[in-house]
Amino acid sequence: MEALREIEERLVGLSEHWIQELLPDGFLVELRIRVHRPEPEILVRVDTDRGITLDECVKLHLHLRQKYETLDWLPENYGITVSSPGIGSPLRVRRQYYAQKGRLLAVRQKTGGWVRGRLLDVDEQGILLEGRHQPIAISWEAIATAHVEIPHRQPKRKSF
Repeated sequence: MEALREIEERLVGLSEHWIQELLPDGFLVELRIRVHRPEPEILVRVDTDRGITLDECVKLHLHLRQKYETLDWLPENYGITVSSPGIGSPLRVRRQYYAQKGRLLAVRQKTGGWVRGRLLDVDEQGILLEGRHQPIAISWEAIATAHVEIPHRQPKRKSF
């Protein structure tokens, strides 16, 4: 398990650079190696400041496949999956928050409580959510996890 984490760490550093080669505004959100399949799979979640397209994921998959093949310390057979983080996925890196301004966030604080509100601002200290009566400032250190919530719209009722 320890060796697997070391390989992941090495791949993270290299992958961040290789993502930037192809997508200058792209960044790595998550890289994991899954070994529960017949062959290991490298799972790469990537995003850009404007969101990532399926076409960009495909191009990045081919680019990373070519780069990974040059690494003699990776197994000979492995799979690669490149995808966006997905709309309900936790925000894992600070850079993701900037693209979410104006959206509804659910934030679990390290104290255990949840705060929901529209993301008003992001800076070096943390985030600012729209509260019921006043804005709510949450420092980076206080955030345990956060994700974008999809607002549920009530269907219009027909009047008779």
